[in-house]
Formats: sequence, structure tokens, C-alpha cells
Amino acid sequence: MKLQKKALLLAMTATFAIPMAQAETAPTQLQFSDPIRVNDRAPADFGQGNKVKLDLLGNGMLISTFGEAVDGTKLVYDPKDQVERPASDIFVRTCNTITADCSVESNWSNPVNLSNTATRSSMNADWQGINGEPSAFWGDSDKPNVSTGGTNVMVSWTDKFCPAMDGDTDGTNQRAVTYLTRENREIPFSCTYVSQSSDGGMTWSVAKQLSDGSRDAKQDVNKVALDGKAVVTWQEDPLGLSLGEGDGPGDGASGATASHGTDIWISTKTAATDFSAGVRITDNYGTQSASGQHDPIKDATGNLVDDANIESGQVAATRANTNLVGPNIVVAYEESKGSEGLDDGKYVRYHAIPFANPLNPTTVTGQAAGCIISNPTENARRVRFIPQAIPGTESGVQMGIFWKEGENTNGGPSDIMVRLAKNGVQPANMTPAVDPNCATSDFATAQALTSVRASNLSSNTKAGTNNLTDATDTNPYENALAHRGAIVGDDVYVGYSYTTDWALATYTDQVIYDFWLRHYDGTTDTWSAAKNLSNLPTNEFDVREPRFVKTPAGDGYNPNAFIVAWGLQTNVPTHIESPEDVDIMYTRSFDKGQTFEPVVSITNPEGVGRFESQLRPTPDGLTLYAAWNESTIDGKTKAMIAVAETIDAPVPEPLPAVATSSSSGGCSLNQQAKFDPLLPALLLAALGFLGFRRFSKK
Repeated sequence: MKLQKKALLLAMTATFAIPMAQAETAPTQLQFSDPIRVNDRAPADFGQGNKVKLDLLGNGMLISTFGEAVDGTKLVYDPKDQVERPASDIFVRTCNTITADCSVESNWSNPVNLSNTATRSSMNADWQGINGEPSAFWGDSDKPNVSTGGTNVMVSWTDKFCPAMDGDTDGTNQRAVTYLTRENREIPFSCTYVSQSSDGGMTWSVAKQLSDGSRDAKQDVNKVALDGKAVVTWQEDPLGLSLGEGDGPGDGASGATASHGTDIWISTKTAATDFSAGVRITDNYGTQSASGQHDPIKDATGNLVDDANIESGQVAATRANTNLVGPNIVVAYEESKGSEGLDDGKYVRYHAIPFANPLNPTTVTGQAAGCIISNPTENARRVRFIPQAIPGTESGVQMGIFWKEGENTNGGPSDIMVRLAKNGVQPANMTPAVDPNCATSDFATAQALTSVRASNLSSNTKAGTNNLTDATDTNPYENALAHRGAIVGDDVYVGYSYTTDWALATYTDQVIYDFWLRHYDGTTDTWSAAKNLSNLPTNEFDVREPRFVKTPAGDGYNPNAFIVAWGLQTNVPTHIESPEDVDIMYTRSFDKGQTFEPVVSITNPEGVGRFESQLRPTPDGLTLYAAWNESTIDGKTKAMIAVAETIDAPVPEPLPAVATSSSSGGCSLNQQAKFDPLLPALLLAALGFLGFRRFSKK
């Protein structure tokens, strides 16, 4: 392992040797078991345990889903990471927490392969970029996305294995794009799949193909309800997945950037029916065809596809989120404005569609285009929502919907904006209110909408003067991102990563991102001041990939408890070097965020980089199941799990007084610690960093 990362981890351990703020600390804390690995396929260890997901059902069944390779000879090219690697399948393992100790790897079921495509090919492609020598491109499965409802579990993903579907008469319709900036490598389009279990993960349906690969599928989201109703949405790009520019915190190729004519698609089912044929929610593809400069598109036989046979349009819709709320399917996504170059930002659009007739969104009066709920003159993206089936008793709050918004700069400064939906999920139920004419596709009409500005949760966060009515340019330097949230009755929680200066955070190591939380109390219709949960004491680290998870309903349910976690990355100028994942930190509250437990991490003796955590607490909040990915020194990735129980938090012993000269106006170290309870940890951290600095300069 890298000595640099080891030094950082040692320093981080010292930093969190005591709670983040003594006066706000709860009397208990989490204590984790030693971690176990769930993607181990010995003796063939491919070390590609990626995008691990974790779910806990009401009957106590713990379900872990992850990707892993099955054959080291079946190679594919990953244009996002720019590497050749073995193709991956989607696997699932289960453990019954009622009857077994799930911190023991042998108590988990054997892996079940849900996708079974990594050794199958539906299309030959010149994926090695050697011009004219196509070979099999194997069915590489992208990350699994999981939802649960009772004992119903659903997993969806996108895949490179896209054979002919029912109704295809001329073979597969799959196409491929030649990435000219990736050594002319030809990569097939992806299609969307889903698999379900109705018995809590004991048995699984054969994977169902929902799209045909004639457009490139990405960003699938699914939701299954207690009664077996289910919905899947995804986006399809007619020109193939865009590599993007990586201007935000990611590396690009996420589906955020897409070509004109990219639509959001939907498929639904009930407990008694199969999934319906996919149809478009959005109306971006019309009578236009592709034209101009784009990477070459080929069909399944290797022939170039004429532009006249490639879809296009005025705008692109991307990164949809989807849920089921009562009789409605709610869908929100970001969409380019179609302004003919006048404004290149994005809107956030929203649909509430009756589940009984979801295939024809025009049946919802005035919402065929989707309601624009963001400020139409700014750039809005990464929309998320947190719904609940029954509105809050006092407030009627049923859903929070929130997104990033700011001036039109790629990955630039933004604030976190929110609207609440009360006693229903139609646009008319939202507060602050949206213009009744919000469902328009005309750019000029959209610019003239008179919606009340959404509440600004992040404006001047650190200064403590954050005002809900602030415009995003009230403070044009700060940046907020990675928004997370939960809704519990009359309480809404929204957290976000925040820095005081986007430019300094991006191009220097002088400022950092911390994770902050705001709480909406529906009984008083008020938002709390922002509270810094991570409170990193040095500039050596940034918060990355925070998580916020409420307790699920069930025996012993504590609605006041929730779990928070955040990853740590080295804080470096990102235009010079890439940050390294360091570790994941955990804390918990049992009183709606009034107090928090000491921040802890999971034993990491080798100092491996950890990232992308998953959290699943029991209904009482006393036990936590955590999953994450971690990198190894030999470049592999592992899918890991640990179990945390509740113990009494240690009481820090008072430090001995240290005499100082009264004439200097100083105070004892013990007196200083009263003013700053983090000082002892900072001293220990400084020693660790001095060692690291000394080594790194050699």
C-alpha cells in the first residue's frame, strides 16, 4: 500500500480520537465488527467487487448486491476508466440477521448470478481500436440499483448484452459508437435489465430485458412497493454514452451529458403482470434526425448507420429519479433548455403520473412536458426527492424535492434548493409555489414563468446567515453538492457537502468540503440552522460521498434516529492531481439531530482506500449494517460489509494542567482544551502529518 495514504489514515485516526464537539455528544457510540468481504470468488479472485449495495428487509433478511467478473479471458473496454478489464456480472448474497451472525462471511448464502451475461455476446465490435478487426464484446453489467417493498426486491442495471427482443424480426437492433478520442475504440450500446424476488431474496426471476440497445441506456432507477407494483425508468442516448467533460466532482461518462433527442423511458408491472414495453416519458425525439459532427454509429452487422436513421431533437433529458407515492409514479430529471444557444443550462422537470395509466403521460392535464420546478433562468441539475406514503400529521408534508442550482457553469458554484409537497404530490401541492403553467417546452414561455423561488438551504452556510429566500448569487463563491435527505412524518432532513469557496476548493488545498445538515420541523413550519456534522479539523481532507439514512419501520421503531456517514478524500488541487479515497466515518443521532455520537471508523490496518458506503440500520437504530467498496494495493476492488452494535461512549479524561507564564497572557493546555475540545486530537494529527510531510518530500 502507499505509505502516503497510510500516514494520512494514521493522522485521521488521531483526529477523531475524541468526539467532534463534547457538548453535542450522545452517551453511546457504534462499535463495528471486523469487516468481511462478500465478493470473494476464490480461487478465481478477479477483485472487481464494485458498486456494492445493501438492503435490510422487514423480516430481517440482509441482501448484498454487487458486480464481479467471472472469466478473466472475457475482456471489455471501459471508456469511463479507460481500461481493459474482465466483463462483470451482477451477484446477490443474503444473510438472515434473525438466525445468524452476519459479521461472519460463512453465514452468507453463496453468490447468485442475476445477469449471466459476462460470457455472452450479442455484437462484435472493434473495441480494441485496431481498425477492422471486430471481436466479441461481452455482456458487461453496469452497477446494480436496488429497491425493496416488504419481501419484494428488485434489481435493475444496464448491460452490453442486447440480443433481439420479442417483436424484432431482423435480429438484434443493438448499435455501437466509435469513440474517436479513445483510440477509435468501438463500444456497443447498453440496454436495461431487471430481476425480481418476491420471497425476500431466496429466489430470483430470470433477468428481463427492457430495451433493445438501439439507443444507449444509462441511469436506470427502480422502485417496488409492498403490493408488488413496480416501475423502472432509464435514459436512452441515440448517439451513445457521452464521455462528458468531468467538470464536476466525478470523472465524466455518467450520463449527465447527453446528445439531443435523449429521452427518459419507463416500464411498469403489477404483482399479476409482467413488465410493460418501455415507452418515453419525455418528448425530446420528434421528426429530427442526427446531423453534423458526432462519433460514428454502427449497427449490429458493422455497417455505418446513416444520420437519417439516428434520432435527434432539440433537448436531452438525463439522470431521472423515480418513486411510487400512493397511486402515483413521481419522476424528476434534468433537461437541457433548447434555447438555440441563448442559455445552455438545464431545467429540473417533474411528473406525477397515475400508476393506473403510466404509458400516456398526456392523460395528466397540462403535464405532458413535465413541470419546470427550478429557476428557469439558472442551471439546475441532480434532482432528488424523499417521499412518504402518509403525509405528516401536523404539516401535511408528503415529499421533499431538492436539487443543485446556480449560474450556468459546468460543475461550478451552486446552492441546494428545495420545495416541499404537502397533502399530495402534484405541482399544485408544492411550496414555495410553482407557476400553474410550469409544463411548457417553449423556451421563451419558460423564461417568463413566475414560480416563487425554491427555498435556498445552503446560502452562506458557514457564516450562519443562510436565508431561505436568498438567490443563488447572494454568495457567488460558495458551493454545495452531494445533497442527501430523509422524511419522517413531520420532519424533513436535508444534508449537503459545502465549501466557502468553490474555486479555492477546486484549484488549491486551502479550503475543504464539510457535510452540513438542516432539519425542517413541520409542526412549526421552520428550518433549523445548518449544523456541521463532519467538522473536519484540518485542510488535509475533503468530505466525499456522504450518506444519510433513517431507521425503517418495524419492531421497536425509533422515528427520531438516523445514521450519517461520509467518505474522506485527500484535499488536492484537482487540476494537478486526482484525490485519493481514504476512509469512511460514521456517526448517529437518536434525537432528531440534537446530539450526535462520537465519530468512528471501521478497523483498517492496511490503510486501504474506502468509498461509496451503504447504511442499513435496524428499526430501533441500535444495530447498523454497513457496506462499502475498497481499493487494494494491487489495483483490485473489494465489496465489504461490517456490523455495528451500540456501546457506551468513553468519557474523555481531563488533561493535566500545564503551567504557563501569567505575564504572557497565556493559559494552560487544560484551559485551552475547554475552549477547543478538538485541540488534543489536532496535536496528535499534526504529529502524524509531520511524519507524512517529511516522507513525501524525499
